[in-house]
Amino acid sequence: MYYAIENNKFVQVKVIDGDKKNIALLSLEELKRDYEKLGVKQECITWCEDEIKRFSNRFEVYEDFSFSSMEFINLSQSKKNDNRVVFIIKKNIFIAIILEDTNRFVESILKEALKIEANNLTLDRYISLVFNRMIDGTEDLIDKYEDKILALEDKVINNSNQKDMNNYIFKIKRILSYYLKYYKSLNRFVDLIKENYEIITDSFECRYMEIFGTRVERFISDIEYLLDALIHIQDLYTTSLDYSLNNIMKVFTVVTTIFLPLTLVTGWYGMNFKNMPELTWKYGYLGVIVFSVIVVLLCIVFFKKKKLI
Repeated sequence: MYYAIENNKFVQVKVIDGDKKNIALLSLEELKRDYEKLGVKQECITWCEDEIKRFSNRFEVYEDFSFSSMEFINLSQSKKNDNRVVFIIKKNIFIAIILEDTNRFVESILKEALKIEANNLTLDRYISLVFNRMIDGTEDLIDKYEDKILALEDKVINNSNQKDMNNYIFKIKRILSYYLKYYKSLNRFVDLIKENYEIITDSFECRYMEIFGTRVERFISDIEYLLDALIHIQDLYTTSLDYSLNNIMKVFTVVTTIFLPLTLVTGWYGMNFKNMPELTWKYGYLGVIVFSVIVVLLCIVFFKKKKLI
């Protein structure tokens, strides 16, 4: 489908008018059919087909157009979804080719942004509206993971036992790293627009995309902060485990030290030499017991004074 800006709003048209600002929302098959009319190089079709196979972000600028492929995340869904779009930007035309679109998420956003009406409507305004919609819910997402991280920190500080704590931390870290990569790709797209503003606008700035870029940079900083906090919690958890292990080893050491003299006594009187006087003493057995209890009590008193128990 093709649209053009007329009277500060988008109107659906049948053909592209080079004297107006145009938007094309296409599938890969439609691009293959109309690429010559759009003035798009045939190589772009091959690149689009490659993107379906390798599924990676790509940002390239050529003499008279830019080519970028991106993954879009539906932040309102907890499950990962596959949404991949290619953007080809030429003078006075913005082309979006939808390669993968779960539940028509991307298509709905691209079409919804066409409803905008504003004074001095530009492609920059449309593109920024689309991309701002793509990051709706980011604040809630960051708040959600910030609460999770704070809860983790409380558990570690309060020595609450939780199975697979490290696995849970790594899981959150992988998710946040995934989002960080997403926002960095958005930031790269903003840089591409800002550095090649003359492709989409006659003015000397892309004001709306710059505002969007500022938002994205803030979100990147927030996610990096959360990742740093996770590293801190992981270090704290490791330290807590080491401390607990040290306490266990200290208990074992104290117990071993207390019973070491008793081992000596039992070894000593287990020799059964013929001339050992205690072997024939009437109270020998009771004497050894009393002596052993006294040794244990003395050891306990000593360790308490040293604050080892």
